[in-house]
Amino acid sequence: MENYKNNENEILKAFEIYKNIVFATGVDLSFWKSFMELSINEYKKGNAQSAELFTAGFFVYNLSPINNQGSLKSHEAIRSIGSNELEKYKSDFFSWISNLVILKTYNALEIFILQAIHIKYFSSDKDLIGSKKVVDDVNNEIKTYLKEIGANLDTKNNRHIIQFLKAKSTTISSFLDIPVRIDLNTNWENLFELISILRNVIAHQGTVISSDTHNEIKSKAKDIFQHHFTLVKDENDYINLHPNNEQFSNFLSLFNDLSLNIVKFMFDKEDLKFIGMN
Repeated sequence: MENYKNNENEILKAFEIYKNIVFATGVDLSFWKSFMELSINEYKKGNAQSAELFTAGFFVYNLSPINNQGSLKSHEAIRSIGSNELEKYKSDFFSWISNLVILKTYNALEIFILQAIHIKYFSSDKDLIGSKKVVDDVNNEIKTYLKEIGANLDTKNNRHIIQFLKAKSTTISSFLDIPVRIDLNTNWENLFELISILRNVIAHQGTVISSDTHNEIKSKAKDIFQHHFTLVKDENDYINLHPNNEQFSNFLSLFNDLSLNIVKFMFDKEDLKFIGMN
């Protein structure tokens, strides 16, 4: 009984950490989008449409390998923003901010699910938050279990986490197989795959998407991806990931639906009241 209560307290703590991260991030993003929109509209009312608002250059020190001294060098290219370009720059700004939000939210989701696995199945009092070693230990325990049951271990895009959950719970397995929404084909397992791919694109590829990655995304979650993202060619002809700003909050809500329901089923609960969702 005492261990059960400890588990309840620990998963509530893990949820609070997850909630604080994703809720604050989402609120900040929504507020600044709204505030910037209002600010731009107010600015336009009383200012010239062709005014130059900001100009910057690219600078770097040409340093000596002996004494770390050197002269400042500049590139001929400059970057300027005019008042008639504010809408474009606002859209571009929130696109790359939204990509960073995906990265932060995915990391919170991954830690939340791993912490829940840690509490439910491995009964350790070690905290994953801020500890790469503990995260690695939990992943290794997951991999060990999958090997023991003869599963074909696949760690790409953190698939081993999904493999483990499906092996441990028929309820979770059933949940992961159903469509995210009744009007979509993508199921919850492929949503997890999608956000894992996006996390890698943002963290390791600078938001550049190769044709192979794009094809992989289309094979897993084409409808959700097309609804929430566009692909934009940059000045170097690379294809970049651009979240659709108007749909982005809907996309983030799927992270919460996925993670909270997985944890609910993991702990054999009928609803989300056990983590304070009434």
